[in-house]
Amino acid sequence: MRFLGLPVLVALALGPGVGDSTPERQSSAAAGAIELERLGEFLNWAHPAGDGCESPGDVAIVQTWDGGLRASYRIVCGSSSRALEGVFQVREQVRDKEGVWQVAAGFEADAPRIEAALGPPRATAPPAGLAPPPPNTGALSPDSPLRFVAPPEATIETTPDYPEEAGRARLIGEAHVELLVQISPEGAPLRARPLRGPDPDLGMRRAAIDAVLRWRFEPARLGGEPLTYYRRVDLTFGGLPPESRDWVHRALFHVEAIVSDDELVVQEALRRVKAGEPFGTVAAQAIGIGPERGGDWGFVSAAAFPAAVRKALHEARIDGLAGPVVAEGLYYLFLKRGEVYYAFDPRPGGGMSYEILHRRNAPEGEALKQAVEGDIADYLAESRRQAYLNEAARTMGIKQVQTEIGQLEIRTDVLDEDETRILGQVVEATVRAHEDFWGPLVPLRPFSQKVQVYAWARKADHDRLHRLWLAAGGKGASGEAIPAATPPSLGPGPEVWSFTGEYIPASRILSVPCERMSGHLPVPIVIHEAIHMLDYERAYGAGVQPSKWFEEGLATYFGFSQIGSRLNIEPGDIRRSGTIVAGTVRVQFDPRTPLREYIKRIGGGEPVSLRTLLTSKAGDSLWSGDRAVLAYGASWTLVHFLIHGAKGAHRAAFGEYARAEAQGKGGCDTFVRLFGPDLVPLEEAWHKYEEDL
Repeated sequence: MRFLGLPVLVALALGPGVGDSTPERQSSAAAGAIELERLGEFLNWAHPAGDGCESPGDVAIVQTWDGGLRASYRIVCGSSSRALEGVFQVREQVRDKEGVWQVAAGFEADAPRIEAALGPPRATAPPAGLAPPPPNTGALSPDSPLRFVAPPEATIETTPDYPEEAGRARLIGEAHVELLVQISPEGAPLRARPLRGPDPDLGMRRAAIDAVLRWRFEPARLGGEPLTYYRRVDLTFGGLPPESRDWVHRALFHVEAIVSDDELVVQEALRRVKAGEPFGTVAAQAIGIGPERGGDWGFVSAAAFPAAVRKALHEARIDGLAGPVVAEGLYYLFLKRGEVYYAFDPRPGGGMSYEILHRRNAPEGEALKQAVEGDIADYLAESRRQAYLNEAARTMGIKQVQTEIGQLEIRTDVLDEDETRILGQVVEATVRAHEDFWGPLVPLRPFSQKVQVYAWARKADHDRLHRLWLAAGGKGASGEAIPAATPPSLGPGPEVWSFTGEYIPASRILSVPCERMSGHLPVPIVIHEAIHMLDYERAYGAGVQPSKWFEEGLATYFGFSQIGSRLNIEPGDIRRSGTIVAGTVRVQFDPRTPLREYIKRIGGGEPVSLRTLLTSKAGDSLWSGDRAVLAYGASWTLVHFLIHGAKGAHRAAFGEYARAEAQGKGGCDTFVRLFGPDLVPLEEAWHKYEEDL
């Protein structure tokens, strides 16, 4: 991984180096009109008129030599007048068939001081006692007075920001900017001007100047005393390698958002923001209220937005508004906080190799890596997703029935029309329950794309499609292959770990087999996997991989909650009947079987340690084989306890912990910080609570 624009190469020009092409000039006290005109332009830049000061006057070239000149001039500020002399290196270059004359280095001081140190004009050797600096200043003309003043050395350097225009332009190769910097006797850069730079500029000259003006220098000295010096600074901006022409270019935007299906709501929000009300205040009032949704979404992939929204965000400035924009029936208003543009090689073997093209107000280090690699995983999942859809259509064949319900596209080869409708209602009820839980904690994003829901007649078909996904390289946000996010088997028998349903991050495919339920809806599995889907699509930040116990415990908590007569979810209530009948549809629902199995196992001397659960990860022995029933059961009961146990004493802390998980900041250390350093009393109360469930 290489960050473009960050390892900007910096070379301080110590004067013309060996091999520099200095122009052949005739030594003469007389100067041509062009040279005098260009010198005047340079001095007007170095000593701009204003604040009571006039432009430099009485400009005269008093001595010349190969590649340089000595000049006298006067600076008048109010009632004071200073006679200055400057010693400058000059050069001529040919650009567009025309000669360009430049001052490329030099120093200046009061005229008496220059004359005392260097002697009068036309002097061919320095007065006795003025020794030249160490021979690291390059090859200068033997009669150049520049040889006797060492250029300032940089003591503090600031890396230039990679320009937004260059990042968006997908710069190929390197671009060089050469500056002339005026450095005061105190070592502070006063101003800088470009000598050479790329064409088109793409903002690199301005970025280089902004950076150099934050540098600090050890001042140049003449006769032991500091003086003003003009020195060259070369900076190199690294672009993409030539092979990147075939790379994929992506963007992430950090946005605060207000989204509604009512145009008047967004227009009113815009009015309040323009009237001076903070955007965050307006957006915060939208979280979880009516059709309006808002808040700080963090960094979100540009691909997650409709085309019109992407365009508005691309064109908006940092800390500027984007919108209102209408797309797909919703009205959007954004405050753009940051952006990341990057490119990566999508070809086989490209892996997670990428280049950061441009970033502003972006996360650093691991957080940036996580966000970008999560977005790459989403992109790479698209081809696998299409392969899954194609093979699923071939497998279901003419039996496939497709129905669209809101943001869901339901495909099934087993459910009839009424059962498909119930399936959609169950998922919509899950969306509402999910919003009730997460809405007060984090800003919820709208669905970026439709979610594919598959209900299979045969578990073998479901499992084969799942293996197809993994064989094609299915990865989670962490870059590791993710096993099916499935709870233990809900039916009788010894099998407690199988592909009974899954939602894999980045797939936007929710898949459940109905075979074990005699062809009817496995409601707990549908809800469980729908919660996974909603967490990744709407709540978790870019690239976030939550703790395993939290992810599965929360999904199981909702999956095993009671379903009301109107197919509404009542979180935390464990239903005691085994079946729901909705019209002519028989809906399987019985959480008691896995709960009894779990209680039986821990009653037999296998309770799960709290710290073991908090530190466990996918693939650990706790989540493998027949021990999975312990992992899922413990995660479920722990979430249930933290929300409902001890008369709700832990609910607020659990909400804070859930917010941390959504931001990628969960884990054992965060849990200990929120629930106290001594986990023993909490663990004892949790296990006692399990006995009463």
